[in-house]
Amino acid sequence: MTLKGHTFGLFSNLHIRKDSKILLISSFFGHFALGLLGPIYAIFVQHIGGDLLEAGVAYALFSIFAGIFVIIFGTSKFFEKHLRHMVVVAYGLLSLSCLGYIFVNNSIQLFIVQIVLGIASGILEPSWDSLFAEKMPAKDASKNWALWSGGASLMIGISAIVGSLIASKLSFQIMFIVMFFVSLGAMINSIRIIGREK
Repeated sequence: MTLKGHTFGLFSNLHIRKDSKILLISSFFGHFALGLLGPIYAIFVQHIGGDLLEAGVAYALFSIFAGIFVIIFGTSKFFEKHLRHMVVVAYGLLSLSCLGYIFVNNSIQLFIVQIVLGIASGILEPSWDSLFAEKMPAKDASKNWALWSGGASLMIGISAIVGSLIASKLSFQIMFIVMFFVSLGAMINSIRIIGREK
């Protein structure tokens, strides 16, 4: 099955708008990219000379900046008028963050990458959710959101194994390169949503 027409053989059996298919594919790519690092994040922090406290600070910076930007962008009129562009910008920042991990050698550099990643998440969450829910028939809502939630969990689970294998058998650098290209795929795919405005 190809991602374009019948991703995982599920799209053909559900009433999903073209825009929503594009969003789902990008989301799955994005979750797969970040899921590569997820289970071994603390090990990476130790790898660059950090400790558990610095790992906690890095995660806190991500969450704080994500929360701030969700509020800022989610309540902005400008944001509301440019949702599609914001999705692409967010995936671009996500891709930039994944690229940034390649050059992280200390905790300060990690903090910077985590902040950029938090901003990406803060922009992506409200814009992606708004577009995905747009014109969604009430009768299909639970199925569509289940497809997203289940698909995202599958991507994270599979990528956790893949990321652990790459990091243990090859290196963190190789894993980050894979992260970058997968996240780049998410951004490139999301560009397809530009120009599909009513």
